[in-house]
Amino acid sequence: CILLDPIVSLTTSYFVLADVVCLSIQPHDPTSLASISLRQTGDTHHSQDKMTSTNAAAAVVVARLLLPDDANPVGNVHGGTTLKLMEEAGMIAATRHMSSSEANRESRGNCLAALVRFDTMAFHKPIFVGEVASCTCEIIFTSNQSILVEVVVTAEDISKGKTRVTNTGWLWYVPLAPSSFGPTGEKKDWKIVQVLPMAMPDEEAAIQKSMTKYGKAKAKYEMRKKSSQNSGEDFDAAGGANDAKEINNDLDTFKSQYTAPSEGRSPTESEQVLCQMVLPGDCSKDHVAFGGFVMKLMDNAAGCSAWRHCRANVVTVAISDMDFVSWVRLGDLCTIRSKVVYASSKSLEIEVVASVASAASNRDEDTVVAKGLFTFVSIGSDGKVLSVPKLRLESDEDMRNAYLGKRRYEAAKRARLEGSN
Repeated sequence: CILLDPIVSLTTSYFVLADVVCLSIQPHDPTSLASISLRQTGDTHHSQDKMTSTNAAAAVVVARLLLPDDANPVGNVHGGTTLKLMEEAGMIAATRHMSSSEANRESRGNCLAALVRFDTMAFHKPIFVGEVASCTCEIIFTSNQSILVEVVVTAEDISKGKTRVTNTGWLWYVPLAPSSFGPTGEKKDWKIVQVLPMAMPDEEAAIQKSMTKYGKAKAKYEMRKKSSQNSGEDFDAAGGANDAKEINNDLDTFKSQYTAPSEGRSPTESEQVLCQMVLPGDCSKDHVAFGGFVMKLMDNAAGCSAWRHCRANVVTVAISDMDFVSWVRLGDLCTIRSKVVYASSKSLEIEVVASVASAASNRDEDTVVAKGLFTFVSIGSDGKVLSVPKLRLESDEDMRNAYLGKRRYEAAKRARLEGSN
């Protein structure tokens, strides 16, 4: 399946922008080698009394052949390309989930899913040019106003017939519907609408598997919900809501024990700023930029910061705490700022902030639209992970960022050890 973009739509009269085209190939049937089916992301041709959506109804597989344009300098597929593909698949699954909802019928099929958070993203293995990357999606949790999509990426060597899992991630979406229209029918304002509850599978084994994911997802949802209600407390990925006094005490201890390395690089030396004008090919039919477009830019900037710090080949291995807080629209100037905030012996954590300047806004300052933490490692010519230069902290902000980064690093390390037991 592919989602039609403006460029494809301009070159054909058979399909409409934002339709999803599915190509089914049947090599063993001599009378029917291939068939093409068309499904609109806002298709309302479902049973009108259907009050839940099954996982199968929202199932999506997005696949594409990876070309040299998608590669980094050493020939592996760029992490940003994978992120963009994953978000496209997740958006299709979440929007399809809402296609039979009452909210979608009331909005005349204009309900769409907007990415608000990229959670537990892991890069397990590299993808190489010439392989086929496939994203398989599953709805694993729904609340009143959010949908959690699990996306699993596999890479297939089509000449050898071998497939492996390369990436996994959880993407949170909220369903939106237009609340008002302009004089020419364009959608002006959007509102969050009620989510169609997910239906549980029938088979016992499938129920057990689904409930395990559902339980973990619900726990994450409740933790984030609780943290947002405690406005007087800090929140970080290491342990949820934390008392500010305890953090400050630990931070003072961290500062007193810190010794500046004789060699190393400061966060300032790794700072990068990338700017990109949002063009039609980066947007949906409603002139809103895809989340994958922003994520790819953020990964590009993070990679530049990692290279500045290591001066060697670097690759993305994980993303955490990526939140989308505002729109990115056609014609906006999107600016990405990134810098290294923590360095272990063999990995870097990079803070990335995306903001936009809009001609439609009267504000002089950019509006922050997304924030995220990217983890990178440096890879040698033999494919092995290299040690990274130490981080030289020069300010109180550097100290606090490094302290929180160390907490997250140690928490992730504990989680991996517990998961392996």
